[in-house]
Amino acid sequence: MRYGGGVVVVSSTDQPAGNDQPSAHRSRLSLSNRADGQTRSVSPSNLRLAKQDGTQLRQEATYDSLEGVEAVDWAEATDRWESWYRDQRDTKIVVEDELGDRAAFATPNRFTPEYREMLYARAQALERGLRDRWGKLLHTAMVTLTASSTDAEGRPRPPVEHLRDLLESWEAVRRALSRTLDGREWEYLAILEPHESGYVHVHIGVFVKGPVVAEQFQEVIDAHLRNCPSAAAEAHELTEQVTVRESSHPSRRGGVENLGAYLAAYIGGNYESEAHEQPDYVKRFYAVMWATGKQWFRPSNGAQELMQPPEDGDSDAREWRLIGIAPDGDPDEEVIEVDPERAGGVAYRRLRTDLPPPD
Repeated sequence: MRYGGGVVVVSSTDQPAGNDQPSAHRSRLSLSNRADGQTRSVSPSNLRLAKQDGTQLRQEATYDSLEGVEAVDWAEATDRWESWYRDQRDTKIVVEDELGDRAAFATPNRFTPEYREMLYARAQALERGLRDRWGKLLHTAMVTLTASSTDAEGRPRPPVEHLRDLLESWEAVRRALSRTLDGREWEYLAILEPHESGYVHVHIGVFVKGPVVAEQFQEVIDAHLRNCPSAAAEAHELTEQVTVRESSHPSRRGGVENLGAYLAAYIGGNYESEAHEQPDYVKRFYAVMWATGKQWFRPSNGAQELMQPPEDGDSDAREWRLIGIAPDGDPDEEVIEVDPERAGGVAYRRLRTDLPPPD
């Protein structure tokens, strides 16, 4: 069976405007996998991260073979991502001001608990801001898009190529949303989330001023089907895959009190745990995101504005310049000098298997 589908969840809100949301820790939903399908076992050591020539991957996820430049297998990519992550967690950036005073700080990457915590809080702020703006007129819908994780013969597909197919429809889906909600006030937040196999699917949270019904999003599902090469029509039956939920007050049971935070929880992994302590399927998902450099959340312009953290008003007037990195986290020990002009760059390579054989 080939997997690929779309699900729409529509909800309204009966929470009074201005009523404070509970803290992130109180309001979080379970972080166990909530994805349907694509949970069959996959042997990552027997599956290349990607095979197609021209695919761009982070250099660490590739190797030189007799044929050219190839991708490592999914298990090896996960191991390399984990090694990179551990090194990043131990390393601190060292800066110096005009008086020669130095400071060191860690730079949280998107896989750290701190980053996931921040994203969860900002996603909560998104719906809180829209509820303050629209009050009881705020309605939400969640659209889920998937792609087949197997080829025509039922063999597992390289996860990077699966992700490429899945995102191929994004611009068409976004335009379909614009047509569907033309003349309405609305925003969206799209999140990538892993199945238990490590393959990815998309959740799109749509926030609308005024009521919406699931049938309105048929054009969005159709846009995905037309533009995602491996999306299966039988998995996109809108009328059979619609769940209606009421966005309820946190004191009541059975509702989703904040779709923004609910979406952020989909990113995968336990908030309090380090990335390398996550379940294997989450780490495989992280490896794919790391190797490709793909964003795992995409907000609309208006949503992004509401997700911005408040200014703290306590800026430091001193000018700091980058000195280097402390690989063991202690700037009083070893500091490796770094050229500020070349700092932060990531090297990528394109796969190719058409090189002539060596002499």
